[in-house]
Amino acid sequence: MEIKIIIILFLIIILAQSIETTTGFGATVIALGLGALVFPLKELVPMLVILGIIQSGFIVARGFFHIQWKILLTRILIFSGIGLPLGIWFYRHFPSEQLKILLGVFIVLVSSYEIYKLTIKKAKIPPLSLISSIILLICGGFIHGIFATGGPLIVYYAGREIKNKAQFRSTLSLLWLVLNFVLLVSYLLSDKINQDNLKMTGLLLPALVLGIVLGEIFHKKVQEQTFKLIVQIILLITGVSILSSYF
Repeated sequence: MEIKIIIILFLIIILAQSIETTTGFGATVIALGLGALVFPLKELVPMLVILGIIQSGFIVARGFFHIQWKILLTRILIFSGIGLPLGIWFYRHFPSEQLKILLGVFIVLVSSYEIYKLTIKKAKIPPLSLISSIILLICGGFIHGIFATGGPLIVYYAGREIKNKAQFRSTLSLLWLVLNFVLLVSYLLSDKINQDNLKMTGLLLPALVLGIVLGEIFHKKVQEQTFKLIVQIILLITGVSILSSYF
């Protein structure tokens, strides 16, 4: 593999992991969106899952007592778990190029909506209905099964239900830890994990560590609203870049 691609992926992982450590979400969708521009999607996903397990485990260990067990076990984990197997099936059976287009569309739609929320004042948002909550979580699990990043949909739900930043970050990190462990088992059973992507994952571990360190600093010092807006703008540009290569 070209050293240039390794360096690019290294920098992407630093950026993505620092964002996730800061906010509790975002690493995989950012790493996938940017990484898919230079690296095969189906090879990238298993690597990001392994890195995600390590990173989520760190946050869970740090914030274990902030985890909101009731909402995690009785709502989020149950319904996202329903959508996960269907997403895994899509990942296994759909060609990489079709999945890449789907990823681009997904990123553009989600980032556009998030930018709208962050920049335009709106009236008070009514609570989510039970049906809306279930649909969001099942769809989030489905997307996570394909791309290991059901984040935006699940984050939207969790953000409405968990207001404290530390509780939000720790609870979602435990969810990603569980879902990614299921994905890892699936990849092992279907031979998606091999010596090449394990070697590449090992090369990216220092980037993960550096991203976590930077994220811990940002988590305490950076204004959250501004940080989220910058992240979503980066995502929007990334999604457009992915789609522009097909049109």
